[in-house]
Amino acid sequence: MRAGWGRGWRGRAAVLGLCVGLAGCGEEAGTPSPVVAAQAMPADAALAQLYGASCRQCHANPAAGAPLSGDVAAWAPRLDKGMDTLLEHSINGFQGMPPMGMCMQCSEQEFRALIAFMAGASAAQER
Repeated sequence: MRAGWGRGWRGRAAVLGLCVGLAGCGEEAGTPSPVVAAQAMPADAALAQLYGASCRQCHANPAAGAPLSGDVAAWAPRLDKGMDTLLEHSINGFQGMPPMGMCMQCSEQEFRALIAFMAGASAAQER
């Protein structure tokens, strides 16, 4: 008996692989998948350490409700308020975001760099 698309473990694996490959179809351009957001890290090692210890648990987790890192569309209205407002929200907390964004050791410059990274560096530089 020959194994077709629906028969045998190889056929099922092929169908599953095809489904996984098509799972990303239909997403809006510029919206990262949760997997991409979870794996995103700043290139600078010191900034990556701060991001991993403080920002990542909310900004790489869709269930947290925070804008995902790299989601330019989600960050656009926030960037429109200006970097000073975003910095103030980062330091003092805003809605669901805790004060200092759980990064008690972060400087203003580090917060600005983290915001730029999460918003998408090119999008943050344009504003």
